[in-house]
Amino acid sequence: MRNWLRNAGIGVGAVLAVAMMITVQQWIIIPKFTLESAGVVFLDAVIDWTIWLLLTPLIVLAARKLPMFRRGRPQWNILVHLLVGTAATAIWSVPIAGITMVFTYYGFDGMKPMTYGSAYLYELQGRSFYYTLFYWLVAGIVTARLLARDAQEEAAEAARLEREALAADLEAARVHFDPRGLARELREAAELAEAEPTRAEEQILETAGELQRSLALTARLAARTRLAATAD
Repeated sequence: MRNWLRNAGIGVGAVLAVAMMITVQQWIIIPKFTLESAGVVFLDAVIDWTIWLLLTPLIVLAARKLPMFRRGRPQWNILVHLLVGTAATAIWSVPIAGITMVFTYYGFDGMKPMTYGSAYLYELQGRSFYYTLFYWLVAGIVTARLLARDAQEEAAEAARLEREALAADLEAARVHFDPRGLARELREAAELAEAEPTRAEEQILETAGELQRSLALTARLAARTRLAATAD
C-alpha cells in the first residue's frame, strides 16, 4: 500500500511539474500571455500527461500479455498492437478535445472557437503521431526487456543441457573401462599367456590402448566440466 501511494505521489508530482514547465515555456514564447491562457495551458498539460500516466501501465500490461516476439520470432500480436496503438490514440484525444474546445473559447493564440467534433478531429490529427510514437516507445521498451529475458533463459537452458551432456559423457567414459573390466581383461590375458602368447600380447596391448583412450577422454571431459562451471 505504501509503495502504491508513493508511486502515485511521484506520478502526480511529475505531471504537475511537466505541466508547469509547459506553461512557463508558453509564457516565454507568447508575448501576450494572459492568466486565463496560462490556466488553460496548465489544465491542458495536466490532463494530457495524466492520461499518459494512466495509460502507460495498460500499455505495459498489453505488451507483456501479448508479446510481439517469442524466442526472437515475430508473432501475430504485432498486428494487435497496431490496432491497440491506433485505438489508444483515438481514446487519448477524447478528453484533450474538450480542453481544446475551452482553449479556443478563450481565443488563445488567435484560435477561433471550435465545436467538440472539430476540436476532436483537430487533436486527432495534430497529436496522433507523437501519441502513437509514445505507445510504441513504451511497448518497445517492454518488448526489449522480454527479449533480453528470453535470451538469458535460453542461455541458461543451453548451459544446463551442456552441463548434463558433459556429466553424461564423463560418466560414460568412467564406466566404459572400470577397474572390474580391466581386471577381467588382464585375467583373460594371463590365461592365454602360456597357451597363446601372441594372442595374449595382442589382448594386453588392445586393453592398454583402450585404457589410455578412456583416461584421455575422462581428462578432457573433466577439464570441460570445470571450464563450464567456472563460466557459470
